[in-house]
Amino acid sequence: MCLQTGQKVQERAEMPIDISRANFSLAQHCFFFDLDGTLAPIVDDPSTVAIPDDFKPALARLYSQTGGAVAILTGRGLSDALTILDPLPLPVVGSHGLEYDARLGGSGDQSSAQAALKEVLAPLQAFAAAKDLKLECKPGAIALHYRHAPEHAVAAQRTIDNVASFASGLRALHGKMVSEVTVASVDKGTALTTLMSRTEFAGRVPVMVGDDVTDEDGFSAAQSWGGCGIKIGSGETCAKYRAETMAEFHHWLAKLVAEGK
Repeated sequence: MCLQTGQKVQERAEMPIDISRANFSLAQHCFFFDLDGTLAPIVDDPSTVAIPDDFKPALARLYSQTGGAVAILTGRGLSDALTILDPLPLPVVGSHGLEYDARLGGSGDQSSAQAALKEVLAPLQAFAAAKDLKLECKPGAIALHYRHAPEHAVAAQRTIDNVASFASGLRALHGKMVSEVTVASVDKGTALTTLMSRTEFAGRVPVMVGDDVTDEDGFSAAQSWGGCGIKIGSGETCAKYRAETMAEFHHWLAKLVAEGK
């Protein structure tokens, strides 16, 4: 198991194993995927993200061959993620574990989370306006994007840290060129654990795939269930396996479903 505190990740004692050595069974495993940087390439404008057309058939076949034991765990809002995935049938948990697709039981009461986020909105709006950064308000998070202005990365991270420390029930989360204040009680790990009790996933071995620090909670949860994480790209991680690039992971997954084992 690994621990995440802010951006610091405690790595496994062993280096991650190359994904080419992974051996999974479609009958025994279940699969959880991050979206941006995992299924779809990261782009300058997040609103234009798209899953490559030549990869969609592999995802559809995986969902069918596993009997629906596949879910997307993303920091994006639920509605946004479903739009990107359409027409793929993959169910989604959005907003870092706060929003559940109706096919996964739906979301509970979000009023307390939204009230906490409302308390910190004004200072974040002021900071974003002063630095000309994009501020994104989601049901379970407020995000500062600085891909277009990396010189403001440190200031953005400090601002998010500060507002999260003064608000009850919130935490700071730093990803690739984005910093967010999110609900502290949920993350991709809690989402994975919740889904493991559902019929589609129960009794299977979980595999979590992601590319960012925000996926480490998911890796840890999967490995606590006897499964594993797959980290895409470089960087410290507690995941058991690594794919050097998103393209390598896509090729590996397409081969897995083609073999149908």
